[in-house]
Amino acid sequence: HYCYVVSGTIEYLHRVTGSTSEPETIVVNEGEMVFTPPMIDHGMKFPVDTVFLTLSRNPRDQESYEKDVVRVEMVSADGLTSWTPEDGDRS
Repeated sequence: HYCYVVSGTIEYLHRVTGSTSEPETIVVNEGEMVFTPPMIDHGMKFPVDTVFLTLSRNPRDQESYEKDVVRVEMVSADGLTSWTPEDGDRS
């Protein structure tokens, strides 16, 4: 999939699936795009309020998304806030 930053910044972390090495970080700024190929573990941190678009050839309703996702622990969750659609709008 592709992620395009409309506004803000994404700290995009990635590594090859199955690797135990520390992930590499790419900073993706407003107007930039990052591509995630298959078999790449990836995650995102948002140091500022960010609006981004995720583009995929596969359906991405919640049910099909969850069937396609494998969650891995790649970074410490200390100090991070997690969000799911069930959490609703936090503004």
